Amino acid sequence: MSVIKGDQARRGRSRVVAAMLGVAVTVAATLLTGGITAAPAAAVPPPSQDAFYQPPDGFEASAPGTVLKSREVRLAVVTVLPLNVRSWQLMYRTTDLFEQPAVAVSTVVLPAGADPNRSRPLVSLQFYYDSANPDCSPSFVLRQGAGLPGLEGIHSQSELIALAALISQGWAVSIPDYEGLQGHLAVEKEPGYLTLDGIRAAQRFEPLGLDGANTPVAMWGYSGGGMGSGWAAEMQPSYAPELNVKGIALGAPTSDVVSLLHVNGSMFSSLVGIGMASLAKAYPKFKEVTYRHLTPEGEAYMDRVNAQCLPRNALTSMFIDYQRMLDLPIADFLALPEIKEVFDSTVLGRHIPTAPIFLYQGVFDEAVPVWSNDRLAQQWCAGGAAVTYKRDHLSEHLSLPTLGMPDTVNWLKARLAPNAPDQAGCRTENVVSMLADVNALITQIEINLNAGFGALGFPIGPRER
Repeated sequence: MSVIKGDQARRGRSRVVAAMLGVAVTVAATLLTGGITAAPAAAVPPPSQDAFYQPPDGFEASAPGTVLKSREVRLAVVTVLPLNVRSWQLMYRTTDLFEQPAVAVSTVVLPAGADPNRSRPLVSLQFYYDSANPDCSPSFVLRQGAGLPGLEGIHSQSELIALAALISQGWAVSIPDYEGLQGHLAVEKEPGYLTLDGIRAAQRFEPLGLDGANTPVAMWGYSGGGMGSGWAAEMQPSYAPELNVKGIALGAPTSDVVSLLHVNGSMFSSLVGIGMASLAKAYPKFKEVTYRHLTPEGEAYMDRVNAQCLPRNALTSMFIDYQRMLDLPIADFLALPEIKEVFDSTVLGRHIPTAPIFLYQGVFDEAVPVWSNDRLAQQWCAGGAAVTYKRDHLSEHLSLPTLGMPDTVNWLKARLAPNAPDQAGCRTENVVSMLADVNALITQIEINLNAGFGALGFPIGPRER
């Protein structure tokens, strides 16, 4: 009996692959005949020049998650090739790191063929946009017409593959600007608040047709997006306990900002400057003490980092030694009370998530050290969280987003399936590669084809109308 079932499964997989290849041939034929063209789009202003990002008077009186403004927008690949989806921007009321009322903006997306009268799960996808400049936010760089300024956030375009993977399941997606209007990347709590209130806003936004607080919810983020998702995981039990969170996937999250100092002087050294620039914008005492000890070169560098998106910072900050930016040894700088207090507050692991966690990490990650997330998994498990932790021995920081994506999507599908069983306990798996699995390989093919279709203007996801 098991042999028969195995043969049936193999034949089923063969039919799936054959069907995918047939569709790929159709796409190629369409391209060769010139069937796909990009529609011209008017230029759109960045958030710093867009009135939509200005909070309305009296927003403070609204409950967290209240939708304050909305508008339909068009998303595009590299700001030019339109995606065939329904998408809106929402401004909503939220809470900042000092527990004060604030506003944020998210982009919410539905498959083009979705029936808004049919409820569906919602996935909050946190991009790794990693910048202290709010003009680098996903809500801007994903829009058709963002043009060359939007292309400085080109790394966010890579996450359209993840968006296509989620949309292809028929799910609704929320993409919050979880760094807020001030570019608070590495701060405590606030990224979680903004992510959770983005979910609340999506549930209340009538065109999405969601089932309110009963909506099955998942979250997913990688690297900086994993850090934002990690704060959402830790804040959800106390800040948004009404949410029906089925699972949270975190890829190589920056769970300890100080741990990034090991990249000082390496090709990833921009991460140190980006983190410090963001913290200086968020914490007044941190800024005062930091700028007191910056050299003139260091002060000019921080100002430049604040004005740029991740790609430009990454390219212009390789192999920088931050010791020359300070007038005292780095160890002494980190020991200053105003500095140590902030860095200590930004470490994940002190609050225990109640939703199931899927944590994955490259053992040889050059940017986020594996020990930091080994420790995070241990802390969460010791507190009673349900954690599946995969340690990938082949991937590093830049390859794991791709190689780990299909396994993550399969886990999200299992968690968001109707009547999914509870996930309990903790499990750590050491794997050669998260892609070294037949189901993951098939899902990878599906993801790539759906992303390709999306870039060419085909609708992604089931047609429900």
